[in-house]
Amino acid sequence: MDGTLMDSSAVVESMWDSFARDYGMSERFDEIMAYSPGRTGLDTIRRFLPELTAEEQDAIHKRFAREEIVLTTGRMTEILGAAAFMTALIDAGIPLALVTSAPIELMRARMEEAGVPIPPVVVSADDIDRGKPDPAPYLKAAELLDVPISSCLVLEDAASGYTAARRAGAQVLLVGDGVPEADSNVPRIADFAGITFTVH
Repeated sequence: MDGTLMDSSAVVESMWDSFARDYGMSERFDEIMAYSPGRTGLDTIRRFLPELTAEEQDAIHKRFAREEIVLTTGRMTEILGAAAFMTALIDAGIPLALVTSAPIELMRARMEEAGVPIPPVVVSADDIDRGKPDPAPYLKAAELLDVPISSCLVLEDAASGYTAARRAGAQVLLVGDGVPEADSNVPRIADFAGITFTVH
């Protein structure tokens, strides 16, 4: 979702900057920003505050998610052409799932704010025990769609999501200029302007 269908970078950077300052890690802001894309907020909190109990980490994550929803208003923009592309896929009845590391409420707030339609199947951070780069989120989506994972095309912009999709055995299409370490044979698009598809 973030970085693939919409640009939420301003909100994400603001939230992690506050997190870093609140917990005396301002000097590690770049490290946090490098680690967090595509991962759940809880995974990132666990990574940078390992000394806290699971309950304390979870409480921070819940507060974090509530604040993100508030900050979302007026600050989401679609990746060029994403709304029209998603609408066309949904209208054509293509088996389609949104796999996001965001909690379900935040996903809805961001998608609605950006004007991008939500597909019938969603796998959010609330639905999984192991987030990206673990393949579990994509494997769950394929199962819900009743489509073999090898027949699925995953659109990704983040390294953790790219790794998760490859581990799952899916085909990958990268969106934007992220994941410079990706295999050079993996196709890439800048955005969704002019992107079409054919139903066989």
